[in-house]
Amino acid sequence: MSVHEYIKARNQALKTMTLGLIFLVFLPLGIPLSLIIIPFIAGRNGAKDLDNNWHLTYILTVGGGWSLGLVVTFIAFLSIALGPALRINLVEIVIFILLIVFTWGSFTIGVKSSKPYKTNNDRPYEDEWEKEEKMEQEKVEKEQPEIKDNKGDSELRKMAITAEPNETRTEKKQTKNNNFIPGKKKRGKTRLKLK
Repeated sequence: MSVHEYIKARNQALKTMTLGLIFLVFLPLGIPLSLIIIPFIAGRNGAKDLDNNWHLTYILTVGGGWSLGLVVTFIAFLSIALGPALRINLVEIVIFILLIVFTWGSFTIGVKSSKPYKTNNDRPYEDEWEKEEKMEQEKVEKEQPEIKDNKGDSELRKMAITAEPNETRTEKKQTKNNNFIPGKKKRGKTRLKLK
C-alpha cells in the first residue's frame, strides 16, 4: 500500500465528516448524527481502502485531528460570538472532553469494524515484490536471451547443491586434521632411531 492510497482515504473521510456538520442545524437529532454516526461511517468507509497496518495511523491522524480540530473550532466560534463574556468553566471543559471522546471513539470503532481488502500480515509487500521480480527478470531476459532456456527452479537447485561422495568429505576432514597438527606428516614418514 502506498501513501497515495492513505491520502485518498483521509480526504474521503474528511469530506464525509465535513458534510456531516450540516446536520448540526437540526439540533435535537443533528448533534448525535453529526458527532457520532457520521465519524463512524467516515472511519469505516475510509479504512476499507487501507491495510490493517495503516489503521492505527489513520485513527490517530484523521480521527484525532478531526475531533481536536472540531473542539478548537467550537471554542474559536464561541470566543468570536461571545467575546469577553465567554467563560470556560468546569462544565464547558467536560462538554468539550466528551465531544472529543465520542467523536474520536466513534471514528475508531468505525475503522476497527471495517473489513480491509488485503489482510496479508505475514508478507505485506509480497505483491509488489513479485511485480518487481517479474520486471527485473524480463529486463535480464531481454539483455541475455540464453537465460530463457534455464528458467527451471529445479535446475537452479541442482546447480547450487554439489553432490560429493562421502569419501571425499572424510578425506577432506583427515587432510584438515593432518594440516592442523604440525609435524604429523613428518612423523609418519620418518622414524626416530633409538640408539
